[in-house]
Amino acid sequence: MTNHLKKLIKSVHTLTHLPIYVFNEQFQLKNLYISNRVCVLPYDFKAFCGGSNQALPFIFSGALEEVFISYSHPGIILIIGPFTTLQLTEDLIEERLHSYTSRSAVWPSLSSYLKHLPFFSLGDVRDFLIHLNYLFTGKADCPYSEELHFQVERNKILFDEKKLETYNWNVFQPEFYTYRYEEQLLALVREGDIRKLRESLASLNSSIIPASTKKPLRSEKNYTIIVLEKLAALAIQSGHDIVDIYQLRNYYMQLLEEKSQLIDVLYVRDCAIIHFTELLHHNVRRSYSPIIQSIIQHIELNLYTSIKVKDISEKFYISEPALFSRFKRETGFSVITYIHYRKVNESKLLLKSGLPPTEVAASLCYYDYSHFARTFKKFIGISPKEYQLNPNTLPARSVLDRYWPDKLE
Repeated sequence: MTNHLKKLIKSVHTLTHLPIYVFNEQFQLKNLYISNRVCVLPYDFKAFCGGSNQALPFIFSGALEEVFISYSHPGIILIIGPFTTLQLTEDLIEERLHSYTSRSAVWPSLSSYLKHLPFFSLGDVRDFLIHLNYLFTGKADCPYSEELHFQVERNKILFDEKKLETYNWNVFQPEFYTYRYEEQLLALVREGDIRKLRESLASLNSSIIPASTKKPLRSEKNYTIIVLEKLAALAIQSGHDIVDIYQLRNYYMQLLEEKSQLIDVLYVRDCAIIHFTELLHHNVRRSYSPIIQSIIQHIELNLYTSIKVKDISEKFYISEPALFSRFKRETGFSVITYIHYRKVNESKLLLKSGLPPTEVAASLCYYDYSHFARTFKKFIGISPKEYQLNPNTLPARSVLDRYWPDKLE
C-alpha cells in the first residue's frame, strides 16, 4: 500500500472519527485506524467478508444493529465503522442489549459502546460513499444508493460472545489510547529517521482529544507541552546536552504560548517533533554506554566549574586509565579534549552576548585568560577577541565537528 493511499485513508478517519480496518485482498489486516472516541468490538470480519467468492456487501450491520461500510479498491479492502443510523435513546439501547444477550455482566460495557456510536443518517451514508468513491477513483457517483435501505438488515455480522468475557475494554479508554499513541510517536523520534517519520505519520493513529478545559486552544497547548516534555526527556536519555535540550524545549513552549489559532498550535507541535527527530538522528550513529552518557551529561552540567578527570573517576567509580580508554573508544577522542571542546563551545555563546573575553575565561574556570585564549584558538582557529568582533567569519571547521557538527552551529 502506497504512502499516498495511507494518507487518503487516514484523512477519512480524521474527518469522520470512524474506525477504519485496512485489509489486503487475502483479508489479512494491514492497519487499523482508531481513536479514543469510538470503541470497537471483536468482530471476525474475515469470516464474514472473506469467506466466500461473492462480492462484499457494501453496508452491513453488527450484532447490536450498529452499521459498517465496506469499500474495495485494488489491493485493499476497507471496513469502516461502527456507527448508527438512528439516534439511540436509553430505552432503545436497553432493548438491544436484552434482545442480544442475557449476560448482565457485559451490559454496562455494551451500553457504553452504543452510547458513543457516531450518528449518520442513511442519506449521509450515501454521500459518504460518493466521497469515498471520488477519493479513490475520481468518480463522483454511488452505484449503491437504490439498495441502501435494504442492505443494512440483509447482511448482519456477529461476534463471539465468549470473547466479551476476556475482551480488553481498557484499550479504547482515552488514557490507554493516548499512551499508545505517544509510545508510537516516541519510537519514531528515537529512530531519528525523518523520512520514516513523515511516512509513518500517515498511518499513525493521531485522533487525540486532550483533557478538556473550557477553551479548546488551552487544551491543545497543554497537550503540546506534555509532548514537549516527553521529547526533551527522550533526548536527554539519548545523551544530549541537558541545558541545550531544556533551552530548546523552552523555546517551543514560548513559541506555543504566542499562538492564538488551533492550526498554529498543531504546526508548533509538528515542528518540535521533527526538530527532536533530527537531533536524535546524530545519536543513532553513536550509541554510547550508560556510563559514558552519564559522564557526558555530568560534563555538560559542570561547564562553569573546574572539571578534573580525577573527580569524574571518583564520582563514577571508574579508574582513570579505564575512563580514558573507554571514553576514547566510544567517542573517538579523549575526555580532556571533550571537556575543552564543550567549554570552548559554551564560550562562543558568552562572547556573542558581549561578555568581555577575560570574564568569559573566569566564568568557565580557566586558569587564566592566556590559557583560555590558547585553547579557544586551538579549536576555533582565531582568538576570542577576533571571534567576538566578527563571529560570522570562521575558519575551516575543527576536527571535532565530525562528531558533534550540531554543537558548533
